[in-house]
Amino acid sequence: MKIVLSSFCLFLSCICPGCGQNNPIQILSDFPAGNITVDSIRGNTVYLRPDLRDTGQDWFYWYFAVVTTGSDSVYFHFNRSNCLTIKGPAVSTDKAETWEWPEAGTFTGTTFRYFVKAGEETRFSMGMPYTQANFDRFIHPFKEHPAVQLETLCITPKKRATEKLVIRPADGKTARQKVLITARHHACEMMANYVLEGMIQTILSEDARMTRLRDRVAFWIIPFMDKDGVEDGDQGKARVPRDHNRDYNGTSLYCSTDALRTTVPEWSGGAMKVALDLHCPWIKGNLNEHIYLVGNASEEIARQQRTWMHLIAQHNSGTIRYDLDKGIVPYGTAWNTNANYEQGMSFAAWASTLDGIVMSTTFEIPYAVHNGQTLTPENLREFGKDIAYALEDYLNQPGPGTSK
Repeated sequence: MKIVLSSFCLFLSCICPGCGQNNPIQILSDFPAGNITVDSIRGNTVYLRPDLRDTGQDWFYWYFAVVTTGSDSVYFHFNRSNCLTIKGPAVSTDKAETWEWPEAGTFTGTTFRYFVKAGEETRFSMGMPYTQANFDRFIHPFKEHPAVQLETLCITPKKRATEKLVIRPADGKTARQKVLITARHHACEMMANYVLEGMIQTILSEDARMTRLRDRVAFWIIPFMDKDGVEDGDQGKARVPRDHNRDYNGTSLYCSTDALRTTVPEWSGGAMKVALDLHCPWIKGNLNEHIYLVGNASEEIARQQRTWMHLIAQHNSGTIRYDLDKGIVPYGTAWNTNANYEQGMSFAAWASTLDGIVMSTTFEIPYAVHNGQTLTPENLREFGKDIAYALEDYLNQPGPGTSK
């Protein structure tokens, strides 16, 4: 979508007395993951809101670009609350190659400003978008790795491939344990993919512990469970009639969930010990500004979750410090109750029923801050490394999931 406004306001039905002929403003979202609704532009102030076309809830995802013919500060005002994280909007001046959070004092609860240079495209989003292009750039160096095979889980209704990254023992060895990892059941939850990158990069490293892990463990990794939603810029959360993470009972509506339910039990053969689903929570506030596990309804699996929590804390080598005090939301507390699953069964609940499973869990990665610390792609990848080492330790310990 491309919206161009000049002094004559030819492309929006609005009154813009401050629009100068030498300073038209273009708002664009015609790129992967773009999402915005522009209500009006008055002078150098843009009034806008997220496009909620796919969801039954009032959600917060948006992503757009601005181009002006004159260099000036542009003000962006959201016509609803809870559209900005406590770090403000993520900003990219290189067409989504890199992102950063803005300077303090340039945003409030519903408004932000940015000095836009004439003719240069500046992108803004409520988080740091991660699309097919990001994954393609990331995985390219690993395609020739002897343990890697990039397959297709399914083809979406819009003819996009849903990738399945397979990591398995080389030289025809039989995997004694298996792990399933998914992300983006909700299309907008992009920060989780940076953690996933850190996990994959670590698992495929030449570190001796990771080499031993690959000798005995096979992985299926799905980076985009809702591929169409990610690329189209949908919210994904509470998708009507149900979203991808409530599609694990009855007849699945989506090709990715249907494919997992069909193929995973046979692939696992009782050897799949861990199922991990990466998410992002609500946009800000309280628990939403902490990395945490979603407690499982099974008491035994919940106990395994607590064991894994402590291993993550022990393996914290990056700058993000996992907070054990707020590291889990037990089942039956806060939002994690039966009422939250009325739309359907979640991935974690479904995986908990599979033969041989020891731990099935959802991991929530905030959009902007963890325990007061600013989140970036770099430190989220570091945290992914910590998770990978904790997973290796967990799979190697005596107990239900042991490989010994």
